[in-house]
Amino acid sequence: MAMQRQIQALTRRYVLAAGGGALGVVGLAACGPDGGAGQTKDQTGSGTSLEKRAPVKLEFWGDPPTASSNQRMDQINAWNARYPNLKVEFGATKTTGQGVQAVTAILAAVAAGSPPDVVDFDRFQTTAFTVKGVWQALDDLIKRDKFDTSRFAPLIIPEAKGLDNKWYALIRSTDNRLIYWNKEVFQEVGLDPEKPPTTWDELRQMAIRLTKRGGPTGIERVGFHTQEGQAHYHIFAWQNGGSFQSPDGKKGTLPLGQNQEALQWMTDLMKDLGGWQTLNDFRSSWGKDAQQGFLVGQVAMVYQTNNYVGTIAKFRPDMKLGAAQPPVKKSGDKPLTWSGGFGYNMIRDSKKHDVAWEFMKWLISEEGWLAGTEGDLARNKALGATYVPGMTGQPELDKKLYARYKTGVASLDRVNEIAVPLMQYSRVREPSIAAQNLWDAVKASQTEAISQAKSARQALEDNQAIFQKALDEARAAAPK
Repeated sequence: MAMQRQIQALTRRYVLAAGGGALGVVGLAACGPDGGAGQTKDQTGSGTSLEKRAPVKLEFWGDPPTASSNQRMDQINAWNARYPNLKVEFGATKTTGQGVQAVTAILAAVAAGSPPDVVDFDRFQTTAFTVKGVWQALDDLIKRDKFDTSRFAPLIIPEAKGLDNKWYALIRSTDNRLIYWNKEVFQEVGLDPEKPPTTWDELRQMAIRLTKRGGPTGIERVGFHTQEGQAHYHIFAWQNGGSFQSPDGKKGTLPLGQNQEALQWMTDLMKDLGGWQTLNDFRSSWGKDAQQGFLVGQVAMVYQTNNYVGTIAKFRPDMKLGAAQPPVKKSGDKPLTWSGGFGYNMIRDSKKHDVAWEFMKWLISEEGWLAGTEGDLARNKALGATYVPGMTGQPELDKKLYARYKTGVASLDRVNEIAVPLMQYSRVREPSIAAQNLWDAVKASQTEAISQAKSARQALEDNQAIFQKALDEARAAAPK
């Protein structure tokens, strides 16, 4: 709660500094690429070729790169080499996290009047930050340049927009959730390695059968772990007909009966496999990178995004791997998975909107993507590793990239062959003006119930109260 109050205070300071509530969603609708609504006109040379623009330095924030994945710096270096007059300076700052704690850095920078010009951001929180007046609407720029937004997968477009249906983010990636399984472990316990679980009941039965007792923690292998990978409560609740917020965005719906039932199923599964404490102790013994639990046989089945195949390709390309759509609640139910991803957002009060726009467009172009993927390919080759790119959120570009970087390893190439058509059966999280609070409430409910600190009902009701307060406060502070 203290963190929530801090963020609210930062936000109020920013809104007041910008002139009160007048510059909210309604005010943003009038903002063009050259400023307006109280902004200083952009002096970066709209209409002039990029090479001839007046020198500008653009500040861009995104997650720090890693040793084997440095796409961001490859892209920035390529841009700066091509347009030395429009230099991008990178601020390695964690910006793509989810929840209240994860957004404090960018909110603090905005409140202090020292934000970057462009931010790489978790897309489902776009709406919340739009209402706070942080992002610049992109519609006038899209219209001016006849930018084709149909390139993006339709499912994820709503996450890039605000409540006013204006664009506030350019989509830079997406994914969906799959179930991965270790075929060798299936064979070891007498299961057909080509037949993964297709329903919750099969998932439970196979998870129990695949679990191996023994070792220092009492478990040597767990069939499935409800706190590992992408086994978020969201997919189970949605597959059971639940939801976490009303369609009008005014009320949280965490305590719905369908939500309680799904969360209780997850809790019972944890008990069946050895209980919270035993499995938590076992999980704490797992390694990272090449020593991840799934990669070394400590976990037999895991929910992960399709992009996780890149990790498998890097560290265990020889793994006897299976991948399929996530199990549904019962036989005959339609497939259902879920998608997330990130976007590039422009700070509203930046005076460099036109160059920021050009940079954002370039990042998601084929040229921009190749600047990053070719670098990662080279780094992986130097490590003797196989490379698979992630999903861009642009179906036609994905086709090109997957063809270009085909590995020749059938089990690896098969993952994205499954994932791409599965997008038609995917969904995104409920858009919310308190998105970060909703994420925290759902995740807290999952942990509290599965650890048996609270009943499923109590966990959901307690976190509903916390989320509803945050949602009401966000609505009260939103521009009218």
